[in-house]
Amino acid sequence: MTVSDMRQARRSPATIFLEFTRLYKHSPSTLFCFFEGEDSQYYGVRIKTIAKPEKDKYFNCNGKKGVLETHKIISYHEEYKAAKTAFFVDKDFDESIYTTLQGITNIYETPCYSVENFYTSLSAFREVLRNEFKMEELEKDSQNLENLFFQRQQEFHKSVELLNAWIACQKRLGAKLYLSNYSVDDFIEIELTKITVNYDLSKLETKFPSLPSIAQADLDAKIEEFQLAGCQTAFRGKFEIDFLFIFLRKLIDEARKRSSPYFTKKLKVKLQTSRASIISDLSQYADTPPCLFNFLESLAS
Repeated sequence: MTVSDMRQARRSPATIFLEFTRLYKHSPSTLFCFFEGEDSQYYGVRIKTIAKPEKDKYFNCNGKKGVLETHKIISYHEEYKAAKTAFFVDKDFDESIYTTLQGITNIYETPCYSVENFYTSLSAFREVLRNEFKMEELEKDSQNLENLFFQRQQEFHKSVELLNAWIACQKRLGAKLYLSNYSVDDFIEIELTKITVNYDLSKLETKFPSLPSIAQADLDAKIEEFQLAGCQTAFRGKFEIDFLFIFLRKLIDEARKRSSPYFTKKLKVKLQTSRASIISDLSQYADTPPCLFNFLESLAS
């Protein structure tokens, strides 16, 4: 058995269920939370401040399917009906789970594509500026940077609408599309002054030759659907937060320069983040939508 196989086995629904039963036996008042991956980096502080459990335990279920399978197993056992459990999943490009799991109250599904989209709103960016760039004394700079972020994000969304539509159509067909090795800058180039597109439909089909072709009419319909829903919330979250990471990294470089067109004076920005740590590093600035607040409040002891 490989290391990957062993890791998968440790995070299988059956293994997580056994661990849950062992812990529940010794601490039945614990709030047990089940996540797709490392999403407790976003949810954790909100669980502690809104649900305020006496004790909590987090499980990484290795994906959305794992969370829903674990929910199914625990729900099947009558003896755990009284257990305090909360399950968290991303909506992704899928149909909402609430359409098929009606009456379920202990599963939270994001109202946007994923947790990452909570970090990329203008309000979240404004909080990063205020707290990490200390922009209170530079009100004009702050407004200019908000405008810059909004303009680049609009251009970014226009640049990746085909990519998102193509991925969503592939998912709908059930295609096996492995994107974990790709970041958004494999498809576009992000600068503070402009967004450059480095792909088209032909290049996507060349990069993923085993996947089926998608008709232009289907892509156009999906793009229209995204635009109606709002691109910042409907587009793939990992691409959205890739944009935020690259934009912030370039902005921090500018802030530290003696002279920059974006800042009226040099700033000492201490924020250090990476693609791997940005979910944890910026968690306090991310949005907490009302539906999540209400869900966590319902878990309060």
